[in-house]
Parts: sequence; structure tokens; C-alpha cells
Amino acid sequence: MQRGAKATQESAVKYWNFSKGQFTRRVSENHKGATPRVLEQGPNTGKTIYEIFMDQVTGQIVEIKVREGDYGKSFQILIDVTEDEHSPEFYAVDFRFNSTGKSLLKKLPNIDLTKDVALVGYAIDGTNSKGEAVTNYYAVPYQGEISKAGKVLPAYTKEEPNGYPEMKKIKVKGKNTWDDTDQLDFLENLINSIKWEGQQEQEAPEAVETPEIEDEETEEIPF
Repeated sequence: MQRGAKATQESAVKYWNFSKGQFTRRVSENHKGATPRVLEQGPNTGKTIYEIFMDQVTGQIVEIKVREGDYGKSFQILIDVTEDEHSPEFYAVDFRFNSTGKSLLKKLPNIDLTKDVALVGYAIDGTNSKGEAVTNYYAVPYQGEISKAGKVLPAYTKEEPNGYPEMKKIKVKGKNTWDDTDQLDFLENLINSIKWEGQQEQEAPEAVETPEIEDEETEEIPF
């Protein structure tokens, strides 16, 4: 069916986060398949919440907007997942501006926003520049089919940055650290440059921090 409808206050909007390679949503304790998790930091440290998980989301992206929250800036992708035209349904998925989110946004210019896209979560073990074991998380967009042929490629790469800035190594309190301010500004401008149809404001749920440790830019998913 045709998607791309506007989200209204009467539409069913379900809020998801992307964390550690999966789409997660807070639900009630008695929700089918609910998994408990104790918050380890933030103002609600020690509180038990309940979540459900998905490996992928498929639908039409109708809006992306930058949000300010207790944990800094994030961006929210509104996806039309309607199956019955008489019952519109949308997923609002929050991403942080970390390497996972940046990797996804670098593919945005190559996503056909008039068609469905499948966002598939991955967790890939690897090593960082210090030789330490790390797990990198990705939300990889596919159009047409979930295969190498359908994978949406990045518009900005190391070989062809096309204006995408490099991270800068700066010194903070005598310690060298990576600064990605220029990259975040670039990607925020990219989001704002797209003429979205204009969605009505939705009341977002309480933000839940799900930290992922990272100290520098990660490579693109190796397949």
C-alpha cells in the first residue's frame, strides 16, 4: 500500500530507541516478551524498566528531526509502517549522534525517501586503533532486498568525503581527545536541508540513556 501519510495526534506512534544493534521499546511489565533492565546511570538509577526488542524496522521514512535532551543531541526518524490504510501506524526511532547514528546519516542522501527502507541492526566485534576489543553497532539501510545488492551505500567515505569533515584531535585538560563537532554540524545541516512534509509534534516519552562506549570514528560495516 502507499505510505508517506502525515502523523497526526490520532495516529498510533510507537517510540523506539536503537541501542547495541537492536531496536528497543519500553513497555509495561506484563507486556508479552518484556525483558527487565535496571538503569545504571542518570536520574533514575536503580529503576527497573521493561523492554521489547526487534532486529529490523521496515517502512517509509517521512521525517527526521534533531532533538535536545538530558543526554545531549539525538535525532529521531519517523517511519510509516502502516499496513492498513484505515489504521495509520508510525515508529519514531531515536538515535544518538554517535558512530552508529553518523554511519546511518552518511547514507541518507542515497536513500530513496519515496520508497520503503529496511533498517537492520548489527553488532560486529572488532578492534579499535589501540588494538582493544570493541563491539561496533550499525543500523544498515536496505532498499529492494536485504542483501549486498540492496544495501544503501554511504554518500561520504574516506576516499570520497564529498565535503564531510574529518574528526579533529584536540587537547582537553592536557589530554588528547577526538572532537567531532564539525561532523555533527554537517549532519544536522543535512537533516535540515531536506524538505519534509511537516509532521505534527508528538509527545515523546521519557528518554532512557543506553550508553555505548566509543572513542573515535568506526569503520563502515564490513559486508
